Amino acid sequence: MTGWKKKESHKIESHIIIDVDTFKSVNDTYGHAMGDTILQKVATLLKRTFRSIDYVCRIGGDEFAIIMVEMTSDLKYTIEEKIEAVNETLSKEVDGVPAVSLSVGVAFSDRDNAEDDIFKDADKALYYIKEHGRHGCKIF
Repeated sequence: MTGWKKKESHKIESHIIIDVDTFKSVNDTYGHAMGDTILQKVATLLKRTFRSIDYVCRIGGDEFAIIMVEMTSDLKYTIEEKIEAVNETLSKEVDGVPAVSLSVGVAFSDRDNAEDDIFKDADKALYYIKEHGRHGCKIF
């Protein structure tokens, strides 16, 4: 068919990068079994808190990533609310599992002033929050 072009669909998404704050010291103090328990708790909370269409992954050590599909930057408050809820749950010691918190960086595919690819921009936002007190969420 001459002149026919496939219509490209561009999905708006967000990339979220998460670090468990002070994980190394918790792991060193309580042992690796407790560290594993904390990682499992974080993973479970993230899966429950985010939508079933989102991708929640552990990318190594104490780092997680979430790709939210069909998510625009005007809905950033929903991510902030979700992270706040997870941090609230993690801030309480329960059944001998010590309290921890998350530092989170977020970038949207429809963001203004994109400096790099979306993953790198989310990583820059994460390092901003880590350098400014941890336990929070920064949108690029």
